[in-house]
Amino acid sequence: MLDLLREILRAESVLDLSARSMAAFNALGFTKAYYLSPVVLDQTMGQAMFNLGFPAEWETAYRAAPKGTDPLPCIALRIGRAFRWGKLPEDVLVQPSDAAYIKSLEKWGMADGIGIPAYGSAARVGFVGIGGPKSPDGFETADMEILQIAAQTSYLRYCELRVADADPLPRLSSRELDVLRLMAQGKSNASIARNLELSQETVDTYARRIFLKLKVSDRTSAVIKGITRGLVIASEPQIEEAIRTRQPDYDGPKDAE
Repeated sequence: MLDLLREILRAESVLDLSARSMAAFNALGFTKAYYLSPVVLDQTMGQAMFNLGFPAEWETAYRAAPKGTDPLPCIALRIGRAFRWGKLPEDVLVQPSDAAYIKSLEKWGMADGIGIPAYGSAARVGFVGIGGPKSPDGFETADMEILQIAAQTSYLRYCELRVADADPLPRLSSRELDVLRLMAQGKSNASIARNLELSQETVDTYARRIFLKLKVSDRTSAVIKGITRGLVIASEPQIEEAIRTRQPDYDGPKDAE
């Protein structure tokens, strides 16, 4: 495990960090995670969410929900250590709306999970949610302390990478993020327009805005920068497939779109 933690600290990009962090979580018996940063009391403040393996349908619903809908990050700050959201400590009281949210996770196969508060440089605070146990009793036998160390190490390196990046994190709207993610899947603007039920002219406008905000001049550069900045998660199946089709030795079917 020490070797895996060292690898996390040696990550050179957010994408690299995601892979190394998941290797550590896998070694500890879990296959899925999501990150939220920053965690602050002001729920209107923008936050970056990174999904590594949880259902895409859940991620879509999560991003579409009003800010502050997810109570787990604030619960994590109150508890101050790793905890199971399917089995909260008896001394932790939650609002009815918070209990309803946790109950609603059942439909995504996320009725239980491990929530971890994480702390980084410059007083940054984040949240890591871990799930997808490899064994049926995974939550019961989980080494909560080691999981917390792994999540903390991952978030600390994330903050270091953010500070090392001279450019501020681009502020893309939710619709611009939708367009960027479909770009990463290899979709044309016409295909994106059909997918999002927009006109192609509107998608063209979103694309120009994305290029301007990311300080690039083409789609490939926009996708690469989106991935390295954590705006696009390359582990999504559609994006992985699109990346494979761009490899010189790829012999499989191409996306007709």
